[in-house]
Amino acid sequence: MKYYIVDDNIATVKSLANIIRSRKIGEVCGYSTDPEAAMEEILEDRPDIVLVDLLMSEMDGISLVERLRKSGSGSAFVMLSKVTDKEMIGNAYKAGVEFFIHKPVNIAEVEKVLNNVAEKIKMRRIMEDLRELFGEDGNKKGAVEDALPEESAVNEELQSLDMIFNMLGMLGEKGTREIREVYACMRDCGCGYDKEILSRVAEERGDSVKNLEQRIRRAMKKGLTNVASAALADYESEVFQIYGNYVFDFKSVRDEMDFLEGKSKSGGRVSISHFMEGLILYGNSIR
Repeated sequence: MKYYIVDDNIATVKSLANIIRSRKIGEVCGYSTDPEAAMEEILEDRPDIVLVDLLMSEMDGISLVERLRKSGSGSAFVMLSKVTDKEMIGNAYKAGVEFFIHKPVNIAEVEKVLNNVAEKIKMRRIMEDLRELFGEDGNKKGAVEDALPEESAVNEELQSLDMIFNMLGMLGEKGTREIREVYACMRDCGCGYDKEILSRVAEERGDSVKNLEQRIRRAMKKGLTNVASAALADYESEVFQIYGNYVFDFKSVRDEMDFLEGKSKSGGRVSISHFMEGLILYGNSIR
């Protein structure tokens, strides 16, 4: 992956560049402390991932991302920020930001976030190649579209859940789509989570409840691990303080932190019921 860094603090730029190079995360193809100059270079160099500061004196990061998107940039954007204001974070996601890295930056979070973004880009490219390949045959193209519906077919409320899935680092997990479907089923019937909901979704998918539950639990476990990792790096991390608290209880996060630090032989447990009820609360908070 090729990275470009935009921050009006040269010390932050050098710190990020050093982390990317020393941890062998990828190649730093350019950087700038001037957002206007950065625009031209990003559009010309076409980096895979752009790290951009939210608050800059000449132009804020959200405006820069919006302008780059309108100019046809296909780069993925990672926002650098001390800000934890939910409205501003929401605006950043709407502008096209994939993930956040908190300031002051630390090696563990930078490495984890950039690896997650890189993995998401790779998956997206694989999906695009598959769609292009199967698009040569009408029947095959239809089969792929049925199995992998476009995000535009998902209603606006379900799309907004991508914000929390992004923050939890589980957007690319297979079980995340099933979580959306369970959420939609709960929302449509106006009820809480129970086995009947899971059975209904499994029947609609032509799958077994056991397989569905396993995929959902794996996706949730990935989110729990990411929340615990964020808490280890910074207890004030918004991933831990804001988003993680919707869907995980503190004991589960604490148990997972102990496991990651080698203090216990088993990690935290995920509860589908607790997670889904938390998503309902989250959905209500952003309507």
